[in-house]
Amino acid sequence: MLPIILFSLIIVSVSQASKWDTLSATIAVVEFDPIYSEVLTDDERVQENLRKYTDILNVIVGTNNKTLDMIIFPEGSLRVVPETSVEMATGDNPSYDSKEYPDYMKTLSSMAVNFSTYLVTNIVEKVKCDDASSSDSENCKNTGYYYYNTDVVFDRNGTIISRYHKYNLFGEYAVDRPDEPQIETFETDFGVKFGIFTCFDILFKSPAQPVLNENIDAIVYPTNWHSELPFLTALQSQQMFAYTHEIMLFASGGNRPAASSGGSGVHRSTHDTILHTIVAEGGSKTLIYESVDGTVVAPEVQDVDVLGKEMDAFPLWIDDSLQNFTWTPINTTRSRTFEDKLCHGNDTENPFCCNFNITLTTSEETGTSYSYLLVAFSGLRHYPNISDGGLEICGVIACLNFSISSCAQRFPKYDEIVWPVTFEDITITANFEVNDNKTQFPNTLLSSIRPINANETEWSGKKVEEDGKTVNERTFALKKSQNRLLTFAIYGRDFGQDVFPRDDNGDDNHTGAASSISSTLIMLSCSLVLSLMLHM
Repeated sequence: MLPIILFSLIIVSVSQASKWDTLSATIAVVEFDPIYSEVLTDDERVQENLRKYTDILNVIVGTNNKTLDMIIFPEGSLRVVPETSVEMATGDNPSYDSKEYPDYMKTLSSMAVNFSTYLVTNIVEKVKCDDASSSDSENCKNTGYYYYNTDVVFDRNGTIISRYHKYNLFGEYAVDRPDEPQIETFETDFGVKFGIFTCFDILFKSPAQPVLNENIDAIVYPTNWHSELPFLTALQSQQMFAYTHEIMLFASGGNRPAASSGGSGVHRSTHDTILHTIVAEGGSKTLIYESVDGTVVAPEVQDVDVLGKEMDAFPLWIDDSLQNFTWTPINTTRSRTFEDKLCHGNDTENPFCCNFNITLTTSEETGTSYSYLLVAFSGLRHYPNISDGGLEICGVIACLNFSISSCAQRFPKYDEIVWPVTFEDITITANFEVNDNKTQFPNTLLSSIRPINANETEWSGKKVEEDGKTVNERTFALKKSQNRLLTFAIYGRDFGQDVFPRDDNGDDNHTGAASSISSTLIMLSCSLVLSLMLHM
């Protein structure tokens, strides 16, 4: 039977005034290690992963005798590809509809019925195209269909109640990008309205920003993220979205350590990350969010060094765009309090400036230890063949030495690291143009490759006057001292600079200066691109 890791539990109370204060519900997010075997046919691979789904549900509902309201499986976890894709419609019930559905859809529908739960998963949907001759889609021209990376939601009766087509594709040339972003929500019989989007969507304006205006209570987020230092590891990215938008986020991540894929969690806006995991050695794990009248069952706090040592087995991608940042080293030879101002684009009319106020203490420990840099950046980051993303970043990041080229890397043996630097206080302040195309996130990371608990930091913003203009002044502050710090930053996005050069042939149409950045950046995001391009 598929191993499911269960937790020793404690009771945690949360106080944010919302539906979650009084809700009784049980929701499972699954970190899932799919079967990739090349020996199997496409259909057999889907069926084997379905069996793993059933094993997980049997453990939750059968062995542990829990009533389950919803279970969320990750992006790409069934390994459905265009060759095994399906036509479907909201309102259909594949478990008994006369319409022809493949066996795996009937099984998914029946699972929802048999376990009396809402079930969320991710497949490839095919949709007939009206005019293949005039379409830009190679799929439409060659097969008469569009193929979409699709989240699908079944209710307790096995009925399809929601379908979301992923908009912000990370390559994924075997599937199509919808013409417009889809703002998708669904309601449940336990009184919660969810929004839904997938993986790389979380970093872009639409659908991730507009869906927040749909009076939703939480986000369902199937993902298959490839973690990257220093700003975009999986749990770090999930928490920063939930934190800045004050929303519950249920993230279910695919697990494949060799590809840096893993990271699932339940994040309660400004309060805390209630549940989180990265199965560093590879495997599947189920996190169960249980709320009884607003009281939440959560796991005991795990030791940061135990988790950090586990992550030695989990490779992390490196953000090559750091070479374009402005940076300065932090003197950590003695305990001190200092202020610094660091600007990117000093040679331009409007440089982007970051203000730092830091108190640190040092011990006399000697050995392998991280150095720290202050960094600032405003401009484009280029993902070859994928997109350009506008960024505005202020941060403190850990590096192997006092060179920017050594940043976004971990020492290979966690047990050999010493931690002589303790950050007693960090306060970062920066001003951002008031603009619907701009948003900022509080961004943190510890040596465990988990974020700092949100309730141990303070995130605020206010409108102020600067040079005759109204700007958003953002402040991110540390409330509890930290001595296992890898990242503490304001991570800003400027959606107005985003460019999508992707075409269906995989050609990169971008001609700007940013295009020289290493193609290794393509490995940042969601592993569905691997499943569809490599077809493993």
